[in-house]
Amino acid sequence: MATSPTIRKPLGARATPEEHEQITQAARREHRSVNSFVLRAALQAAETTGSAPRRRTPEEVQAAIQRAQELMRPYRQPGRSLVDELLAERRAEASRE
Repeated sequence: MATSPTIRKPLGARATPEEHEQITQAARREHRSVNSFVLRAALQAAETTGSAPRRRTPEEVQAAIQRAQELMRPYRQPGRSLVDELLAERRAEASRE
């Protein structure tokens, strides 16, 4: 049975001392080296994110919309419609094509 060759390359990950201690303790609980623990966790995360993205609930979507509106509220100008401006720009661009 052939196996893939092992490649050793630094991952360039940086952590605060607190994060490093937390990772070290978690690695010890699993009886693994820190490098092995971090690599396995990264590979597991890559595998789960490689599949279809998780569907957001309507409540999560509404909360995200509300956060975005709160962030933009200080920049809103009465009497000005950004939607109308965007539509005008798109129409002008489409007419040039």
